[in-house]
Amino acid sequence: MENMIAQFKHEVNNATEETFHSSVCSFLNLWSYEYGSFEHLPNEIHHLLHISQYDILTVDHE
Repeated sequence: MENMIAQFKHEVNNATEETFHSSVCSFLNLWSYEYGSFEHLPNEIHHLLHISQYDILTVDHE
């Protein structure tokens, strides 16, 4: 998990607007595949997702 997070943070820090969204999408797909849900995303990842169009963490999944 730590390697995945470190790689994602590296990609995002060096990203343009276009590559940022691609990196977020790829990370979310990989995280979902590996862990099955987004319940245990670290806070540092929450922050990065909240500044993207993929703000899935505030959507009510009832």
